[in-house]
Amino acid sequence: MASITSLPDIPSRWMQAAKREKVENRTIHEIDLSSASSIEEEQYLALRVLWKTQPPKRLGPAKFGLDGWIKKAADMLEPYRSWADYLASFFAQLPHNAIFRPNVAVSSPRTRGRMANLAAGIKKLSFDVPNEPPSTPNTKSGFEFDDTSLDSTAKDTPLGERSYGPQELLNLNYPKTKDEQIVNTALVDFLNAFIIHRNFGSCWTLHRKPFVADFEHGSFEARTDGCLEGEDSESLKTYAIVEVKPMLRTIHLERISMQEAAEMVAWIKAEPDPSGFVSSCGCRVLVSQDRHEVYLTFAEYSENYVKYLNNTLGKDESPGFLTLHGFGPWDTDRAGDMKDLGWILLAIALRAEMGRREPAPKK
Repeated sequence: MASITSLPDIPSRWMQAAKREKVENRTIHEIDLSSASSIEEEQYLALRVLWKTQPPKRLGPAKFGLDGWIKKAADMLEPYRSWADYLASFFAQLPHNAIFRPNVAVSSPRTRGRMANLAAGIKKLSFDVPNEPPSTPNTKSGFEFDDTSLDSTAKDTPLGERSYGPQELLNLNYPKTKDEQIVNTALVDFLNAFIIHRNFGSCWTLHRKPFVADFEHGSFEARTDGCLEGEDSESLKTYAIVEVKPMLRTIHLERISMQEAAEMVAWIKAEPDPSGFVSSCGCRVLVSQDRHEVYLTFAEYSENYVKYLNNTLGKDESPGFLTLHGFGPWDTDRAGDMKDLGWILLAIALRAEMGRREPAPKK
């Protein structure tokens, strides 16, 4: 378990932690390395990561290149009956942990004929979804997240004011999900629901895509729990990555954050930015779900940080830091949270699809 009680969020705190671990004058190219899932303090600090965490309402779309895309996403979802039905389902009187089964009965002697009729019927289906590619939205939308409740009788506790109860009762009140794959599948299915009927050349996949980060003294591998990936690209470019855990994030906050940071670094190393790169803020996104809560993390780093990772820094150049801007949690049991989150997730996919359709810069 990590001994860093609070991961550095500013350079001065990073320096304090680096001195404590005696790595202030060492680089990632000079130390022994472990995989992302077993990363320790020395390696984490050598990656020069700053974590800045904020509640969802503090997410500024413009800073992360999503201004306009979120407005477009909200407009696209608004007319869909299925989206309205999904949000309305949060207020239905359903028992906790209810098991839902399809209201159908299959008679075996008739199954084959009915399936043939079903297949013929599916071919005639026409989804009311536009096939044209997403156009670059107006970035001066003035769009803000919806602060109003979907139902005036429903009072959601604002994020930041919610309490998990006593620390010693966390595991009792919020037991770990039986299988991490349950969380993984639920998240990727939800992500794909926004784009599955659209004419996109990318999709969210459960593929545990590996990224290998090579350095002078060694390398480490980071294996994700899924990603948003181009389907028809020769390089299968990654537009976002997924990481899940079966327990609340707060129970193993430092360990989870360190692993996610290592995954982001490995992604940067394994899939480099195009030539002419100057800076990045928000182009690389990590979507994570810890038990029933969803978080979004946006990477911000400079060209000098990439040079640090590649061991090509000039004598007088500063290595800089990888700043991870984390937002959350969005509670999957709350309609207001999922409404806002749905807009953002579709916006991320729309932006990625536009990037996929644009010709890649020459290297």
